Amino acid sequence: MSATATITKTTKVPSPESADFTTISYTRIKQGNASELSALRRACEKDGFLYLDLQNADGEAIPVIKEVPLVYKGVNNFFQLDEDEKIKYDVDTIGPWKLNGYTPFGRNAGLAGDGKKHGVEGYTFPRDGICNPIVDDHPLSLPQILQDEAPLLASVMDKLHEIGVGLLDALDQISHDASTPLAPRHIPTDPSTSCMTVQRYPSLSTEGPNAGLSAHTDVGSLTILFCGDRGLQTFNQDMQEWHSVEPRDGCAVVNVGDSLRFLSGRKFRSVVHRVAPYPGETIENRFSCAYFMRPRMDVEFEDEKGERWKSIDWHMRKYKSYREAGKAS
Repeated sequence: MSATATITKTTKVPSPESADFTTISYTRIKQGNASELSALRRACEKDGFLYLDLQNADGEAIPVIKEVPLVYKGVNNFFQLDEDEKIKYDVDTIGPWKLNGYTPFGRNAGLAGDGKKHGVEGYTFPRDGICNPIVDDHPLSLPQILQDEAPLLASVMDKLHEIGVGLLDALDQISHDASTPLAPRHIPTDPSTSCMTVQRYPSLSTEGPNAGLSAHTDVGSLTILFCGDRGLQTFNQDMQEWHSVEPRDGCAVVNVGDSLRFLSGRKFRSVVHRVAPYPGETIENRFSCAYFMRPRMDVEFEDEKGERWKSIDWHMRKYKSYREAGKAS
């Protein structure tokens, strides 16, 4: 359980099946451990999800794990502002790429109509602008209350991007197609749509008929997620049912996104997932922090229909579909 949330047991009901994902040690990956490298590749091919153990050889958490709660604290100061103030930083009005700003309750599919109590709000921070120089005509705009957090945000994003590149480099080491390496397409200083989003769920409960975050796949290459509370679920195609992704101390949850699936020649899986109430529990003040690692903007790949896309165009297509679904719900 996270330090931010309060959990109340409501009723005794059957618990959902837990997802049985592989735990990969990042320390052993960086050491080049052959069995760990093979396990990483199998996890990307079989499940598209894995637990990433971010503890060192002595069992101590690496620094980024200790920084994430500080991010929650800083961003929560913004979430406590009045709605009229928060909406001045609407993610849909700051820049064209939905990478910088506040996402209010009810904006995306599955959330409309739930209001403040059972919805989710979030703030997205662009890598370009916080970690890298601005590359377009839309300068970084941060609320005054978040400006002092910029060094912390940059530190966390830099560390998580480095971890992501480390995983891609490991996959390159055991790839059968050395002509299309993955890591060089995600150089941290290259322009990309990589970003970090902090979300808050005031009350994740079955009392809200559409509470949570609707089913989707991720846009980019790798998502590195931190959340100390239940709610994340993945769809098991074989069993045709939703499985709960249980939190694990010292671990992040990592999943493959669409872009990496396509860049791998569809060898890796990009799996549908969602956030939903855990039966029999009400989780109040649930926080999550996700780093979305995406390819350089001009990287090209081919989707399952054989159509070619640039990374930035795929990003915009997906966000358009999110918004259209939200309006229709």
